[in-house]
Amino acid sequence: MVVNLKDEKEEFIEKILGISKPCYIELVEEDIAIKEIHVYLNYPKGTRFKCPNCGKNNSSYDKRNKTWRHLNICEYKVYIHAKVPRIKCCNGTPTITPPWAREGAHFTLLMEEDMLKLAKMSTIVKAANYIKEYDMVLWRVIHYYVNKCRAIADFSYVTNLGIDETGRKGRRFITNFVNLDTRRVLFITEGKDHKTVKEFVDDFKVHGGIPENITNVTCDMSASFIKGIKKNFKKAKIIIDKFHVIGLINKALDKVRREEAKDNPLLKKQNIYGLRTKVI
Repeated sequence: MVVNLKDEKEEFIEKILGISKPCYIELVEEDIAIKEIHVYLNYPKGTRFKCPNCGKNNSSYDKRNKTWRHLNICEYKVYIHAKVPRIKCCNGTPTITPPWAREGAHFTLLMEEDMLKLAKMSTIVKAANYIKEYDMVLWRVIHYYVNKCRAIADFSYVTNLGIDETGRKGRRFITNFVNLDTRRVLFITEGKDHKTVKEFVDDFKVHGGIPENITNVTCDMSASFIKGIKKNFKKAKIIIDKFHVIGLINKALDKVRREEAKDNPLLKKQNIYGLRTKVI
């Protein structure tokens, strides 16, 4: 069942959605059965719009109906429908991008911001299920903003680098490259050998990074990583990650414990992995 909301609610909805002049709410529909609210926007006849190329004001000659999903209101999905104008100007017939969404998007800017926050706090599948969208839809939004941020990333100030891989045995591994001073990820690539270091260096240079400025590189005792570091960061000191050193010490202590436990019953069924070993 579709019910038209009363006119006095439209002003309240305009404030919630952030709708500003010359746009106005022409119609609001609420579908109780599927918990959806549809807001239809329009603009007064004769409204002139600024050309995105030259800035000249022009009247529209055509309209295209578009829809964007907005933030939920009281568990109701909210969709904004608008007649987006096209103008004739200096460079063909550009379509005006509305202030509430980016060009080509199917979500409002506020909705995309919320999607990114959810993606940081949970897995993509869980975040997508929460907002009732396909995970690939969420991935497209994430890829857009990640690529946008990386396009303007400046690595010229990076001097201390951290390298570590993660994955499961028998499955694909990825290697992370991190700026240790800011604790921000600089680059992620598949694999865990010396070639991954070369891939990072190529991307590092594209973003203004200078390999000669890297003074310290922290990694595990992987021979592949050490080979790649020595080849690509000739002035850098290699620092072995203390957690890997602690891990080796604990394994060595446990090996000694097992040998000693054969003659000393007090050491049987003991586990030294929970002990905290201090490394200076």
